[in-house]
Amino acid sequence: MKRILFVEDNEVMRELYAAMLSRDEDHWEATVAPDGETALTLLQSSTFDVVASDMQMPGISGIELLTEVRKLYPHSTRIILSGISDQAEAANSLNCTHLFIPKPFELKTLKSALARIYSLDAYLKDEKLRSLVGRMRTLPSFPAIYLEILKEIDSPNSSIETIAHIIAKDPGITAKMLQVTNSAAFGLAGSISDPAHAVQHLGLSAVRSLTLSAQVYSSLNCRPMQNFSPDDLWGHLLRCANLARRIMVCEGSETSETEDAFTAGMLHDMGEIMLADSLPDEFEQALKLAEREKIPLREAEIKVFGATHAGLAAYLFGLWGLPAPIVEAVAFHHTPEKSDLKQFSPLTAIHVANALCDEDEAGNLNLDYLKKIGALDQLDVWKAIAVESQIELADN
Repeated sequence: MKRILFVEDNEVMRELYAAMLSRDEDHWEATVAPDGETALTLLQSSTFDVVASDMQMPGISGIELLTEVRKLYPHSTRIILSGISDQAEAANSLNCTHLFIPKPFELKTLKSALARIYSLDAYLKDEKLRSLVGRMRTLPSFPAIYLEILKEIDSPNSSIETIAHIIAKDPGITAKMLQVTNSAAFGLAGSISDPAHAVQHLGLSAVRSLTLSAQVYSSLNCRPMQNFSPDDLWGHLLRCANLARRIMVCEGSETSETEDAFTAGMLHDMGEIMLADSLPDEFEQALKLAEREKIPLREAEIKVFGATHAGLAAYLFGLWGLPAPIVEAVAFHHTPEKSDLKQFSPLTAIHVANALCDEDEAGNLNLDYLKKIGALDQLDVWKAIAVESQIELADN
């Protein structure tokens, strides 16, 4: 039995939330609180797996409440439920929440989010994964520049020039941003050397994703290894992110989900470079084992580490409080059947894009999963999009 605390100042909405889960007694027990102060009192005496709060409330706001929950009860998943559809507000809550669900929402939307959290929570609490995390020499810290960019986007005086100035403070991120902007994947006619022009061409969602991934990438160093190149990894991440975004657009997904897929594409294999940085001897052992036995790297990692690069990266991004759809896509991009979410999502796009962008993974598409979520008939369409992307890259 999982326990969820709804915090809502509207009495009708509180009753609605409780009623929503009343027929789901096998999985969720719902408690309601009228304000942040009451919620904190309940948290002192009871343990909750999820705290879901309205954004705007008298007294303690939803963001202030979930900031306290993150500090005092870090193992509780944090959700903002809000009628505010403005993307800047959602971005402002990112550093204290795992998920943002805009009101009004249907019961299936809430249940899908809880199902996602349920499966992801069990995955990230696996003892072998925790053991691997404990052996890491270091884990990247939350990118400070990423937070600066989020705050700037939220500012009423936000400008492309200011965001470009923030990026320019880090030469490594600036170089990566310009490299991506000038890559064939974005298909621009001329060369761009000005960060402001790069921000303008990429768009804010891509800038956020690239800043996050570039700062993680730049913070890690690994020695030369046979069958592993950080530069090749970066190229794969970019190709995967772009293909995942195209797949999401093809399926008519919402902008927020499309952005989540792009971000997950840029992050999904970061666990590989984390292992290469902190545990190089064992990671090289896994690389050689995969080549010798002709098995996927993730299987070799399980034999060597007891966990995979996907789990390691997802664990880190979960600690950072990145949105659940991103963490889920990173965690399950090889094994989407482990998610309890049985519909097309950013996870689907990342699973497919990762396989179609990597010849070694091409045979590892989980057709049973695609059939179960009703997406198998779209596979040929997605393959055509992948071929089109490859042709565009070759032409450029």
